[in-house]
Amino acid sequence: MKINWLWDTRLSEARVKRILKNEHDPRFYIYAEKLFSRVSDPKIVFDYITKEVFSRQWPLISKRVQKDAWVQGRADFWQSVYEKTLSLHPERMSIAEQIKNIRTQMGYSQKELAKRLGVIHSNMYLSWKRAEKI
Repeated sequence: MKINWLWDTRLSEARVKRILKNEHDPRFYIYAEKLFSRVSDPKIVFDYITKEVFSRQWPLISKRVQKDAWVQGRADFWQSVYEKTLSLHPERMSIAEQIKNIRTQMGYSQKELAKRLGVIHSNMYLSWKRAEKI
């Protein structure tokens, strides 16, 4: 059964697909938010958006989706899909995400890890964010 998740837009499905294939389109986040808020089937979603774009953009899309209390369950669902996608493709994870995964596997809090490294917690976070830009 086909889901009509574009019921409130005047754009054609083909046009929305083109927008979602281009993460630099100014309308990308509007339609990505609608897609992830209204569709719970990865097969359908990944027909509109690639897994690579999803892996890069989900953190920003999720912030938009989470603002809507009506779709909180869907945000949680897609967060788990995102985490699974990253675990299957660790090369797509940011440096900060990789460090977080290792830190949590070792059972350290952010504060504990900073102490063990001999740095201030806030400086550690800023260093990782700078490293991601390199």
